[in-house]
Amino acid sequence: MATVWGLVVLAAGGLGRTGEALAYLRPDPTALALADRVPRTLGLLAAALLAGSVARLARVAWRRHREVRALDALRMLPAAGDLVVLADDHPDAYALPGRPGRIVVSSGRLRALPADEHTVLLAHERAHLAHRHHRYTALGEAACALNPMLRGLRDHLAFALERWADEDAARAMASRPLAARSLARAALAAADHRHPATALAYLHHEVTARVRALHQVRPENRWTGALPAAAVSIATALALADASTAFARFLTILNF
Repeated sequence: MATVWGLVVLAAGGLGRTGEALAYLRPDPTALALADRVPRTLGLLAAALLAGSVARLARVAWRRHREVRALDALRMLPAAGDLVVLADDHPDAYALPGRPGRIVVSSGRLRALPADEHTVLLAHERAHLAHRHHRYTALGEAACALNPMLRGLRDHLAFALERWADEDAARAMASRPLAARSLARAALAAADHRHPATALAYLHHEVTARVRALHQVRPENRWTGALPAAAVSIATALALADASTAFARFLTILNF
């Protein structure tokens, strides 16, 4: 990319900028420093922003690690397969990722739902574990930490993951009305949510919109709709690779 950029500059800059353009084509730090002067204040500002992003990312990683460790005791409880039932009157249910993954359901939640809706709930939570939705959540939090402008991504991602699990549960039960009824009844039985922050809970996000979606026709996958996003992602990755290369050469100039 840097070489291509040098050729572009050479073509567009004319003979008056030939020396500067050729500097991009050579790995000589001295020639590059003369051709591409970066103000010290701009470099310090970039370093400060990078340090802040890394600090936020480290804080998010430490918080998630601490929360996961705090939930390790639940994995050691007696389980029926992957199911752990807590003697708790508060109705709650969530998927606990890790090794081994567990589905934690309170006795209050089981009493609040009829038997056929128990199966919907378990299918929903097993979808979270099967598709490793906790990894998507972790990547989303990392992206928000590195770039605060993406903070709205967290809610959109949470809703998308819950809808994914809802659709899996509806397909497993072969009944969208049953899945919608189970979700609505569970929401009515729990006015507040007390699940752990790192867990993927049944009532985690926008229950009303999810129930409405389950009453509609099952959405179809349209892979062609992802092509623009894939093109933007590839272009962004190439731009970041080019920027990383330029930054490494800048550090070389500073003799780091």
